[in-house]
Amino acid sequence: MRLKPRHRTCLALLAVLLCAFSLRAQNSTPTFTQQMFHKVNFNPAAVRPDPVVDVFLLGRMQWVGFDGAPKSIMLNASGYLPEIRSGISGSVIGETFGHTFWMNAKFGYSYHLHLGRMNYLSFGLGAGVLYKNFAGHKIKVEDSDDPYIDYEDVNDVKPDVDFGLMFTFNKFSFGLSATHLTAWAYNRKKDYFAPQEGYHAFLQVKGDISPKFAIDPYIAAHYVNGFLQAEAIVNFRILDIFWIGGGYRYSDAVVLMAGAKIGKVFSIGYSYDLGMGGLKKYHSGSHEIFLSLKFETTRKVGEVTDTPLMFE
Repeated sequence: MRLKPRHRTCLALLAVLLCAFSLRAQNSTPTFTQQMFHKVNFNPAAVRPDPVVDVFLLGRMQWVGFDGAPKSIMLNASGYLPEIRSGISGSVIGETFGHTFWMNAKFGYSYHLHLGRMNYLSFGLGAGVLYKNFAGHKIKVEDSDDPYIDYEDVNDVKPDVDFGLMFTFNKFSFGLSATHLTAWAYNRKKDYFAPQEGYHAFLQVKGDISPKFAIDPYIAAHYVNGFLQAEAIVNFRILDIFWIGGGYRYSDAVVLMAGAKIGKVFSIGYSYDLGMGGLKKYHSGSHEIFLSLKFETTRKVGEVTDTPLMFE
């Protein structure tokens, strides 16, 4: 069946609007399945209270097979200074979705209160910028004589501020954070690129059962743009070297993951999201891989702890 030019124009505009709506739904907060291993991108207080420099690189291909689907990359880095009980972190996230490119770069600082034994309460503040680019010139609407169909390139940079706290109690970690706190300063009805506040919570347990086996559950909730995204993941750790696990992200995907440590420095992991949402018939799932490098620094007596922020 051959559509009339007017109908093709309407369908093209509908596709553009659908893409824009989907982009706003995950505006400023891309979905990452394996961010449970390094959380400073959404909580600046989540820095290990151990003198370790931790670099975490993650790449994600979302909704494989869907034209213009999101492709994301994240680089997190953090280190702890036991002499002043402070954590330093940095995070850069880049994502392309259709004709839009989005980047968030920020630095973070956290202060850790030692509450005795292996108990810590940390407060973190992150600051940086949000950059967005919309390549309107790439949108082509065929057979259209409508003079109002004209898309221009748009570039925008805005300041960005995050706040977080985390409580570590023996094998448990609990965190709360708020991201993009500068969003209140913008008119979202007029400014398409206005950032959106995000509110995040997580609970993670390092469940050592024996020297050879452990069960590590992780629960998180992210509330952004009026959307609540909740997930629960359980990893089974073997010999403190390999792990395999799975979970569920509410109304979105079933999650499968596996990974391994390679020596004392490197760790690598892979996850696959089997889509469960309304778009599942249009794509073959989402793939994600990460590489982690950990370098131990000079330790100070009395500051070594065992926390569940990353498999050890």
